[in-house]
This record gives sequence, structure tokens and C-alpha cells, in this order.
Amino acid sequence: MSLKPLLLLTPLAALSLACVVTPRGRVAVVAPVPVVRTVYVEREPPPPRYERVPEPPSLQHHWVPGHWQWDGRAYVWVPGHYQVRPRPEAAWVPDHWDRHERGWFWIEGHWR
Repeated sequence: MSLKPLLLLTPLAALSLACVVTPRGRVAVVAPVPVVRTVYVEREPPPPRYERVPEPPSLQHHWVPGHWQWDGRAYVWVPGHYQVRPRPEAAWVPDHWDRHERGWFWIEGHWR
């Protein structure tokens, strides 16, 4: 008697994954693409705060300035920090607030 392998997932894990069966009968578990929800804020964010930029820990570190974050009721300041470059030629695309007809919305910074 041959037993086939059985994969058990919690109900929550099962809802967040998709299974694909290939033509040869193989099963691949595929993680979902994250859903990005844009939050619009009616009030304009305050001007950025001045931050004294400390010396970098190494030449591979890049300073990411602080920013205002909306917490659902008010803007709160998130201090700047250093991030390690993912590769030497990587350039940081700054995060920022942008205006839309529905209000202000946050655009996350990222490496390019």
C-alpha cells in the first residue's frame, strides 16, 4: 500500500495561498500578490522637520529622511534612519506625500 504525501495548512494559510496544478500533475503553491490600499487624508501634511543626520555606520549605508505618517487621526513624525544599499549602484527614490482630488496620499520610498 502506497501513501501519498498530504499537505495540511491552517485555514488562514489556505486562504492566503493559491495552488496551481501543472500539466504533468505537479502542484505548485503560489503566494499571493500583496494588496496595496491607498489611504487618502483630507489635511495636508506639515512641513518636514529638520533632522541632524548622524555619521553613517558604513559606506554601504544611505540616509532615509524622516517623514510624517498618518495614524488615522493625526500626523505623527517618523524619524529618519540609515538603510543598507541592496547593491552598490542602487539609488534611493524618496518617499513623499502627493496630492490627489480625493486628498493627500503616501508614496513609499524604494531602491531603484
